[in-house]
Amino acid sequence: MIHLVTDSTAYLPPEIKARYNVRIVSLKIIVGDQTYDEEGGITQEAFYKLLDSVATAPTTSQPSSGEFLAVYEPLVQDDDEVISIHISEGLSGTVPNARIAAQEVAAERITVVDSRTTSVGLVVMIIAAGEAVAAGKRRDEIVQMLERMAGETETVFMVENLAYLHKGGRINTAARLLGTLLNIKPILYLSEGKIEPLDKARSSKKAKRRILDRVVQQMGGRPVRVAVAHIFAPEAAAQLAERASAELNCVSVDMTQVGPVIGSHVGPGVLGIAACPVGEDGF
Repeated sequence: MIHLVTDSTAYLPPEIKARYNVRIVSLKIIVGDQTYDEEGGITQEAFYKLLDSVATAPTTSQPSSGEFLAVYEPLVQDDDEVISIHISEGLSGTVPNARIAAQEVAAERITVVDSRTTSVGLVVMIIAAGEAVAAGKRRDEIVQMLERMAGETETVFMVENLAYLHKGGRINTAARLLGTLLNIKPILYLSEGKIEPLDKARSSKKAKRRILDRVVQQMGGRPVRVAVAHIFAPEAAAQLAERASAELNCVSVDMTQVGPVIGSHVGPGVLGIAACPVGEDGF
């Protein structure tokens, strides 16, 4: 049997987590002198209320290798195998700690995959992996598929409120004030596993159009898996998912809500989309 493991920044919808029996290893969010597990440690509502009350942005920390050990050890009994798919190594130290644990537990039966993305990009990859496991694919075949996906997944998102980028030190006060006055919405994307600026738009409507246009352009009419993510913007996310279904050749469209580790940098109203072409094997 092959087991799937990911981390809390995947923000897997409960039904997907249950369908593929995915184990979650939690990152930590540190606000002031309090540390919370992202997975189950604090609600979205409580987190943003707390975030608005502090002057400096929260910090985050990756799971320790010991936390991965505790997850991996029970899974490799009876010669079972593990595929562990995680937030980009360019964004977090999660992957290196997972690899340390895999080496200690059973290096020959555990593969750690650097997704080179996070959030919606992870959702797309985990669903594909879950379907491949259910179809009886071997671990090496699934890992090869995931490595292809890591290079082909397009993840793009827009930021609604500049206050959180400012609080985290990513833009200065003048840029925040000018950007807010002009109603500027930054558009960011994942490039080589790191978040980079892509564009900016002068309204939410234009920003939403821009992120979908980017994905349509990059996918080129191929069959794709799509996921949409948001923070407290379910209606906008549903509209984006509907437009994606109409404008892309989608084999699946899923939605999720982003949690505190990623949300602390971008804030409520963020809207993102990830898409990846389906391989020749149908996965």
